[in-house]
Amino acid sequence: MPTEKLTLSEKIHRAAEQIIESESRLVIKAYGVIHSTEDFMRAFVRQVMQRFNRSDLAPAVEIVIKELTMNAVKANFKKIYFAEAGLDMENPEQYENGMAAFRDIIDENIFVDYGKKARAAKLSVETIFDFDKDRVIIEVRNNTPMAEHEEKRAREKLDQGLKCEDIAEFMLNSLDETEGAGMGLVLCLTTMRSAGIDPRLLSLYSDFKNETVARVEIPLHAGYVPSRARFQPALAG
Repeated sequence: MPTEKLTLSEKIHRAAEQIIESESRLVIKAYGVIHSTEDFMRAFVRQVMQRFNRSDLAPAVEIVIKELTMNAVKANFKKIYFAEAGLDMENPEQYENGMAAFRDIIDENIFVDYGKKARAAKLSVETIFDFDKDRVIIEVRNNTPMAEHEEKRAREKLDQGLKCEDIAEFMLNSLDETEGAGMGLVLCLTTMRSAGIDPRLLSLYSDFKNETVARVEIPLHAGYVPSRARFQPALAG
């Protein structure tokens, strides 16, 4: 029998279908930004959401995944850049100077080169999908821990983003020139809010030693109680 010829899009769709049918968890490991991997993740998200009758959430989830993975990849690239430049990320002054220079060179033209450097340095990004009929949990893990001042700044951006209704309001009131101005995180929050997903279900943390983790929990129906709410102490009265 002749071999069935499939387009790349059809191959991606079929691979995603097979994973969804056989598992409830998927881990994708990458060292840079690869368009075929992005295409696969988009197709996978759409098919998961379609399976659980929440196709309406797919565009928002795609945006959140793209922003979180891009942030993680850039964090790894930043570590490489600082090491090559002989700069100490824990030193606030050197950090500010290094970030100013890093922002000047970070664009699509260096992604291939830095992706190779990240692979050589074993600096990876893992995107983990855990899903069932009640919720989808996405974790983006990169093995570059944040410095304490980075983590503090990220939390400030998250707090500011939670108070803003849209990107325009954030840019007007909270924009600065550090860490990409926190636009990626705020875009995630405003996208979740516009899709009817509680933006507080996005969290970001680092153990300051081995890794940084971004986590987002997507309820698939109104009856699902997110883990954050389940483990919070009951309010008195």
